[in-house]
Amino acid sequence: MRVIDDLLAQAAQSAWALPVMFALVLGDAFLVVIPGEAAVSAFGALAVTAGSPPLASVIALAAVAAFAGDACCFVVGRTVGLSRWRWMRTTRVQAAFAWARTRLHRRTAVVVFTARFIPFARLAVNLVAGASGVRPLRYLGIVAIAASAWAVYQAVVGAAVGLLLPGGPLVAVVVSVAVAVGLGITIDAIIARIAARRSDSMTARPATVSTTAREDERMTDDDAGYDPGFLEREVPLPLPADERETRVLTYPRFTVALDTVRRFAAVTAVNIDGESLLDLPRSGDWDFDPRIPANVQAGNDVYRNNDLDRGHLVRRRDPGWGEPSAARAAMEATFFYTNAAPQAAGFNQSKALWLGLEDHVLAYAEANDHRVSVFTAPVLEDDDPPYRGIRVPRRFWKVAAWSTTDAAGESVLASAGFVLDQSDLVEAATARAVAPLGGFRTFQVPVADIAALATVDLGPLSAADTLVTTSARGGAAWVPLSSRDDIAL
Repeated sequence: MRVIDDLLAQAAQSAWALPVMFALVLGDAFLVVIPGEAAVSAFGALAVTAGSPPLASVIALAAVAAFAGDACCFVVGRTVGLSRWRWMRTTRVQAAFAWARTRLHRRTAVVVFTARFIPFARLAVNLVAGASGVRPLRYLGIVAIAASAWAVYQAVVGAAVGLLLPGGPLVAVVVSVAVAVGLGITIDAIIARIAARRSDSMTARPATVSTTAREDERMTDDDAGYDPGFLEREVPLPLPADERETRVLTYPRFTVALDTVRRFAAVTAVNIDGESLLDLPRSGDWDFDPRIPANVQAGNDVYRNNDLDRGHLVRRRDPGWGEPSAARAAMEATFFYTNAAPQAAGFNQSKALWLGLEDHVLAYAEANDHRVSVFTAPVLEDDDPPYRGIRVPRRFWKVAAWSTTDAAGESVLASAGFVLDQSDLVEAATARAVAPLGGFRTFQVPVADIAALATVDLGPLSAADTLVTTSARGGAAWVPLSSRDDIAL
């Protein structure tokens, strides 16, 4: 025992002692298996039993290391996002991200302080804070205070054990580490129990929105969603070609595949019957879809007091055909936030861009008594600029599909793809520089390029493209559109 005590005392006096503790605490911010808490408590115990290193130095260096680790995680979230790597897309991690996302903007200080004492929670909170566009100065100020409080707590736990227990450095270190680990497990369990009780109480209370989609008047018995057999050639519902978490939601005559991490649609699909298309008065109010948690939908907080509009992905009029009451219900169903994406005001209202293209597709369907299926979504990229808890998409894609006849008179599938860009307008709206294509530019592009750009399986639509040339994510085959006359349908 005496030999071990002497070795611990010599180790505590070593020039490498505090740097090793710093490295453990810094690494603990990224890898929860690294014993950062235990290291600080152990050095706190050595400070009072072996006389070195000084307790104030242990606290100060632990606080700096904890702050640096949390700040680095914040930067990772801001630059990489929340879905770049496979581990980020697992169920447990996504649940932690959702927990952090729903609380950060309402109770930032409480969440940061709580998470600092729970290894996995602090990693999730720091990544989400960075990805959500939380103001760095305010957030890092809170992180600095939380890191200091955490360092004091961990070091004092070790020091208290060292003062209260006889037996020298070895006993103090072993017991202080055990106490630190035990307190951490206890805190984690208490917080988990509180969260479970809150969840149960939320479930027990009457909901502020209808508990099922069937109870909402915008949901009808005709909500089977997009019909793959609507055209003469079957077109399966396009879905993401990667492993991102999605939730497929059906509405009257259209379907939304929601990316629950980005909180925007990865794909929307709607059937349009040009022969029976109606022009009914606008009705409907934006609301959360009550079938899924509100925290996986981007609600009004994203659009309040700024230059961003709630841009319909499936336009209000698209599913509005057939019998008037059914058409009206389908139109009103387009006002769920699952069918919206932030579009800069000028972009959304410009007839030369998004609405102009939509109007052309609808006019083509109506004039030719055509049935058309339209697929639309934002291009969800990891480096989209963060803003109010989401990342604002800079580009949107659209594919229109219809049946036509070939030279032999046979019915064949035809399709056309488009990319619309709002980069410069997003820069103005979020005060962050982004410019991959340039604002106010619209292109007709190979459908195969859209599949690669958006990582979506478009099935037979690529082979049915009316643009016969293809390219790799852009280039000469991307045709700039300046008017409707430039569109090839």
